[in-house]
Amino acid sequence: MTTPRNQDFKSDNLTDFAEFKARLGAISVAGAPSVGAAMRDLSTGTFPEAPLKPLPLKKPPATPVQFRLRVDLEDSHPPIWRRVIVPSNMTLDVLHAVLQTSFGWTDSHLHRFALTGDRYARQTQEILTPYDIAEGEEGMLEIELRLDQLVAKKGDSLLYTYDFGDDWDHTIKLEEVLPATDAAVRCIDGRRQGPAEDVGGIHGWEHLLAVAAGTVAPDYPEEREIAFEMGLHAFVDEIDLAEINRGLERLAGSRTALISLRQQSNAGEEPSPLVVLLAGLSEQAQRHLAGYLAAAKVEEPVEVGEPEAAAATAVIRAFLEHVGAGIRLTSAGYLPPVHVKALMRELDIDKRWQGEANREAQTYPLLILRETLTQFGLIRKYRGELRLTKRGAQLRETPVELWHHVAARLPVERTDYGHDCALLLLLLVAAGDAGEWERTRQSLDLLTSMVGWSFGGRGRYGNESALNDASDTRRVLGWAGTGGLLPPRGLSSHGLDTDASRRLARAALITWA
Repeated sequence: MTTPRNQDFKSDNLTDFAEFKARLGAISVAGAPSVGAAMRDLSTGTFPEAPLKPLPLKKPPATPVQFRLRVDLEDSHPPIWRRVIVPSNMTLDVLHAVLQTSFGWTDSHLHRFALTGDRYARQTQEILTPYDIAEGEEGMLEIELRLDQLVAKKGDSLLYTYDFGDDWDHTIKLEEVLPATDAAVRCIDGRRQGPAEDVGGIHGWEHLLAVAAGTVAPDYPEEREIAFEMGLHAFVDEIDLAEINRGLERLAGSRTALISLRQQSNAGEEPSPLVVLLAGLSEQAQRHLAGYLAAAKVEEPVEVGEPEAAAATAVIRAFLEHVGAGIRLTSAGYLPPVHVKALMRELDIDKRWQGEANREAQTYPLLILRETLTQFGLIRKYRGELRLTKRGAQLRETPVELWHHVAARLPVERTDYGHDCALLLLLLVAAGDAGEWERTRQSLDLLTSMVGWSFGGRGRYGNESALNDASDTRRVLGWAGTGGLLPPRGLSSHGLDTDASRRLARAALITWA
């Protein structure tokens, strides 16, 4: 005999649906829906919903204090976390920006705050972003909620989710309530770098790191190459607190800088390249880039004295002096070998160039210098000779004027993508955020992706080549920063982190801003 499939079920667990329906039909409560209506609701998949409770808002202190928060990225092992100091009256939209900066997110996906214990807002009202409002959601807007309305005492917590595909879940815990001293936001501690985006969440990120380290096998053949192209083969999983705090300082000044750019845009004048660059971007991307502009202090004039200008233009002036009354070019249009050798002896201070330095066509740093000075309108070819232009002859004796002339002609690049890459490099350098070569490359990789360029190459965002696309402008800044045609040995920043290069970049941005 076949054993019934439900033989283990006791009769008490079974429901007689005919009897159940009869009991429902006998219920007679004034105003209650009929059984038929209830059954129709069930048949269409709708259920009466209990009204959501209002958010349990706390009464904020009369005088704002400071909160020390620890923010953990859930399910990360070892933990990825940050410890930040923020004012208690900070609104949640600003806290969102602080978290983005602290973990290195790009703010290119949706996010949401939620109460601990009610992650999906099934019991209480939702905390909404402007996007949620546009989608018709109901609740309280994050821009209208203060942090101290949701957490007040040590141990209180809040949830924050970024990117509803990868689901980067963060737990925000109030560690300490401190007396108010200033409104500055700062990150004081943390562990591990923030993950890359669009990698399948925390488990996808940890798996990619393991593949790059060779501790696990890739899930598919291309995965190892993906990890390599993202730079994870040389990944150092440590945070740079100074870099994070520079980002938080930029964030603090971004609003004012953005307002200034928008006022310029509304003035009816020819928009600057910076305004054009930012015009089509999201609010978040505009705010991020405006932060660099704020750090560059473009509202303040750049003063440069004779000694500083002379040092920053030394490479350019040396070339102009050598051209002098003119140089007869070879039949192919290049500098004769004797001039190539003389210039390289003077300009290649550390003897970095490995070639013979006797043919201009094969000594590309010198060839690029000539092409750049031609583009700056300082030299020109005329009847087989290389000559100074009238402007070049005037400026070779006046370093300060020459310095301003060069600043006004940056960036050098003329293609759309090259110009944008170079403009973003000027922002990085002027803000004091260009440093070690690899870090500058990574920063430009991110910024170019934020303005919409996608080169589909190596780098976390596929734009590792962006620094190469800004190479002409980078060289001019390097000449100013090092005083040589090629950077000295051991100088990993190529001179981009010097005061001289930063000052020149600031002057260039003031022209555009």
